[in-house]
Amino acid sequence: MVSRRVGWLLLCLPLAGCASQQEQALHRLERIAEAVMKAPCAEPDYSYRQVENSHVPGLIDEIETLHCPGLEAQSYLSREAARPEGMPLYLHLERPHPRLPAFLQPGSTGEGLERQLGRPTERHADHWRYSSAETTEAVTISWREGRIRQLRWEWYLD
Repeated sequence: MVSRRVGWLLLCLPLAGCASQQEQALHRLERIAEAVMKAPCAEPDYSYRQVENSHVPGLIDEIETLHCPGLEAQSYLSREAARPEGMPLYLHLERPHPRLPAFLQPGSTGEGLERQLGRPTERHADHWRYSSAETTEAVTISWREGRIRQLRWEWYLD
């Protein structure tokens, strides 16, 4: 009986690995985005705008926008949120950044990108997209003349 369970487990593991390739790539890309956001640039410029919380009447939240040379990011700030320190909305990079691995640097050829992250969900001449039906995040890598032009992480927020 035990050997039969082990056999089924061994059969299912490769299938689970294939099904979650995009989730694995997105998880790695999420860690990369977190590293970039821990040190976006030497002198970040922040701006804020108020928005009404769509779930709590009368509660005013904020959208924080971070600007650095070649980098822009937005986060949703709400004291009522599961993550009151901020929930990312997007991260956009157009210049090399010290926290990006070499295969993701804007301006590079992206050598090793597919080997590191796997096949993208969508592959077009001018962009690749890593996304998942199971999660709401997506990462788009834009190309120009065989080089990475820009990177954009997007997270859906209800």
